[in-house]
Amino acid sequence: MNIYEKIIELQKQNTPFTLVTIIKKEGHGPQIPGAKMIVLQNGKTFGTIGGGAIEYIAANESVKIINSSKTSITIDYILGENNDILDAVDTGMICGGKLSLFYEYIADKESVYIFGAGHIGKALSYHMKPLNYNVILLDSRKEIAENYTENDKIIVSDYNKIFKNKIIVKNAYIIIATHSHDMDYNVMKKMFETNLEPKYLGVIASKKKSPKMVKRLGNDLKNDKLDLSHLYTPIGLKIGGSTPDEIAISIISELQAIKYAEEGHRHASGCWNILDLLEN
Repeated sequence: MNIYEKIIELQKQNTPFTLVTIIKKEGHGPQIPGAKMIVLQNGKTFGTIGGGAIEYIAANESVKIINSSKTSITIDYILGENNDILDAVDTGMICGGKLSLFYEYIADKESVYIFGAGHIGKALSYHMKPLNYNVILLDSRKEIAENYTENDKIIVSDYNKIFKNKIIVKNAYIIIATHSHDMDYNVMKKMFETNLEPKYLGVIASKKKSPKMVKRLGNDLKNDKLDLSHLYTPIGLKIGGSTPDEIAISIISELQAIKYAEEGHRHASGCWNILDLLEN
């Protein structure tokens, strides 16, 4: 497997990594411009930029970049004793050359979990494919998987087991649209019980039913001070249409509006944040 195939594999696996490339070399050095190395978050490498001290230094720098989510950075290195480059890093090597490395952070995609792989779930998955998300469908019905291809990510499991097995990651986008209103409520309740702190929690419900669900949630959890700032119900922007595709587009529009809302705002304009509904 060459390095480009490895890049594609890691992106399909939604694994973050840093791609290190030699973009300039003067004098002696262990590799040529264009040489590349992949570094994973655990420090594991694939490919080479020459081995030895420079590779060790680059691997450590790459891990720092992943952990800090930097997008890209160029660093100059001295491979000998004479350092006449401003801000260049001394490697302790004795080759006598100069090297410039370009570090490119390839982030993992933000995850969207769709509870309910029925008509709306299928439409959501289809319309989200061109967007930069890691979309996972979840459903408790075994027969539902027949409606999907091997290119779709779908998990068929009892919803309680999904939470027990810690499949959902923190800071994700959650859409709840199962085949049962009671199941929608139970999944929403589990989200609050497990403290997963989603960026967005959208639940299908009518404008009349949404406040009742929240009141029931507070009573069931014996907590009248729940953090509802991330809860959006009724789900989706009011853009019209009642078909699964139109509903999916309205939900995705809301999710995008929230994603790109100005920092510091409670929510994006036009979205049904439950706090607004309770205040009115």
